[in-house]
Amino acid sequence: MKTTRLPGLNYWSVYQPDRRIDFNGFFVEREGANLLIDPMPLDDDQRAFVAERGGVQWILVSNPDHLRDAAALAEHFGAQVLAPETDAETLEAAGAGVHAWFAGTKDLPEAVSAQVDVLWIEGGKSPKEAVFELTQLNALVFGDAVRSHESGQLRLLPDPKVSDKSKLTASVKALGAKRPEAILLGDGDSLFNGAAEALHAFAREL
Repeated sequence: MKTTRLPGLNYWSVYQPDRRIDFNGFFVEREGANLLIDPMPLDDDQRAFVAERGGVQWILVSNPDHLRDAAALAEHFGAQVLAPETDAETLEAAGAGVHAWFAGTKDLPEAVSAQVDVLWIEGGKSPKEAVFELTQLNALVFGDAVRSHESGQLRLLPDPKVSDKSKLTASVKALGAKRPEAILLGDGDSLFNGAAEALHAFAREL
């Protein structure tokens, strides 16, 4: 588990040799409302790290492919899994064990909505993919739709996996006005420096 310059934000990675990138999960520490986001499996040392910091109360999932180890970790820590309402049919069919669905920030438990805003990207793998804005940290968390295959370079989901390129492009461009301190990526290397400039440049290029 790696700590970051953003207070209470930690992450861990599992290398994907076929793609030559890391898949990342995020652990946000907030007293009484610790979060995991799009969690990869945790080894024993990582589970101990989380347990020492109060465990996990909530697990946020951005899209069906990023359910990852949410069900097992929810059982281990006694946490609640929250996922997009638009993916309910897919996740229920997969037996994902989601405890509650959200269509926006207002649907999140109060302890979660106090630190997370739900934004949306359309046109990716899912009809709508959640983007989580960590409001207290001024950070954006992207699942699949925005990623990085080269450190420091943002890119879109590969075209063969895109359902509607025009909607995807428009959704990402609409987020280009944000000025995040960090861009946290489920797939590839996150940006902890120059994030706002990188997002603006990426949006202009689309």
